[in-house]
Amino acid sequence: MTKGAKPGQNRFAESQKRRRDYRVTRIKEEVIPKLKAFAGKITFDGATPFSKFCAELYNDGLPVNEKKIGYRTLVQGTEYWAQLGPVYYKYWDSAGNMEFKKETMIGRLAVKRADQLGADIERLRKENDALRSALRNHGTSLTPPPDTKHVDNAFMSKFDKTCRALKLVLDASDGMFAVDLISHKIICAFNDLEPQEGLVPKELAEPFVAWLNAREKNHGQQ
Repeated sequence: MTKGAKPGQNRFAESQKRRRDYRVTRIKEEVIPKLKAFAGKITFDGATPFSKFCAELYNDGLPVNEKKIGYRTLVQGTEYWAQLGPVYYKYWDSAGNMEFKKETMIGRLAVKRADQLGADIERLRKENDALRSALRNHGTSLTPPPDTKHVDNAFMSKFDKTCRALKLVLDASDGMFAVDLISHKIICAFNDLEPQEGLVPKELAEPFVAWLNAREKNHGQQ
């Protein structure tokens, strides 16, 4: 039983490739030599008349088992025009020849640049891998250090706002709560039983007291 093509597979791909190869060979061996023989003897108003003439040369004497080619196929088929285009631009369209050379050069430069970029990327990848390996061998962390200055500024901004809020609360208590700048503690004027260190642990009160002292030093008594 004959097996069909696999899903998504072009069952005619092989025969199509053989046809393209045959046509390219025939263009090289049959059409182009005849074209060069006509150079300087006939003229063409553009690529279309030229491609029609090429199709006539190609189809002339074509084996009966081969399919004739149309002039549009010669122009639109990349493999075919890659053979015929240079001949047309060289002998019948000098301006187009310069444009063709320009496009060819740009294409080659683009390919060369892409290859170079690919090589550079691969080189950088290998260098990066080697650097990471060396850092790991020396026990160095790959995590970049935090921006200490940025973190400190953000923290101090929040700390300043917190201290301002606490001072507003103390000021609104009408003397019920106060700050002992000498003892570095927050006290309650109506609570004789409060702990010796004040209403809050000393390590919590000291930063606020230091903030008040700095504020008074820089801006005077608030």
